[in-house]
Amino acid sequence: MLELITLLLIDLSSQRLHAYAGGAQPIYSAPVSTGVAASPTPVGDFHIASKYAHTPLSGSDYRTPPVADVMCLGGGGLGADLYCLHPAPWQEDAGECFGVPRSRGCIRLSRATARWLFERTAVGTPVRIQP
Repeated sequence: MLELITLLLIDLSSQRLHAYAGGAQPIYSAPVSTGVAASPTPVGDFHIASKYAHTPLSGSDYRTPPVADVMCLGGGGLGADLYCLHPAPWQEDAGECFGVPRSRGCIRLSRATARWLFERTAVGTPVRIQP
């Protein structure tokens, strides 16, 4: 039985995600790539509102092929599916590291991190994004 995540903490200053399962210490931490200055990742308290095993990502001027293990945020005044935690295979394939801002506001993850989180995070799980 997998231990379920009780809180995801995204730290924008360190570009890291920390996953908690009820204790004071994270059970998993990983580098992420969040929004660049022109399209920042929102700060505040949210929750996982939806999960998609495979879905394309789209914006006003882009659309990706379907990616796996996508979890989108809700609450805090966010519109549905606007900000998500998702793998960025194009970033990995280009050899671009995580740990620096690169996105249009989403939280980009490695494929391995996205899979690990997707398996252990339920809809409704709190997500805190701090500056």
